[in-house]
Amino acid sequence: MSDARCKVCTHPERGLIEKDITSGMSNTRVASHWGMSKDSVMRHKRAHLSAALKGVIARRDTESGTRALDRLEGLYGRAEGILDAATEEGKASMSLAAIKELRGIVELLAKLTGELDERPTVQVLNVSTSPEWLATRDTLMRALMPFPDAAQAVAQALEAGEGRG
Repeated sequence: MSDARCKVCTHPERGLIEKDITSGMSNTRVASHWGMSKDSVMRHKRAHLSAALKGVIARRDTESGTRALDRLEGLYGRAEGILDAATEEGKASMSLAAIKELRGIVELLAKLTGELDERPTVQVLNVSTSPEWLATRDTLMRALMPFPDAAQAVAQALEAGEGRG
């Protein structure tokens, strides 16, 4: 779908411009290279790029995340090699430095893969249904049995309090 006012759609080299857009080149660089504004490139990318080309961009963006994970795993392998060499050569300080780097890489890998979840958790405790509270309440009510007015007042207060929670 083209628009007669769109600078990219009406450009004689539209295919090459779209190739640059889908290659990951920045909007500013594409615009500069083809003599148009960055806004023209962004509008074309948003409104006129075919579904197939948008899919190419989405795949490229997804794959770049995978590549980052692969690069991180590659760094782990290199740091592990440095640790092995330093250990063999008896270089304690280099070994400790390699261990520190490996620890950081493992932590980052765990965060990226979801194995390490540092989000805070909230636990809700309903005290009014806990066995300990129920036992305490029963003991209190048994102790108040010789005092019916007091027992009734306490029972009403406890009931009102439990209704608020």
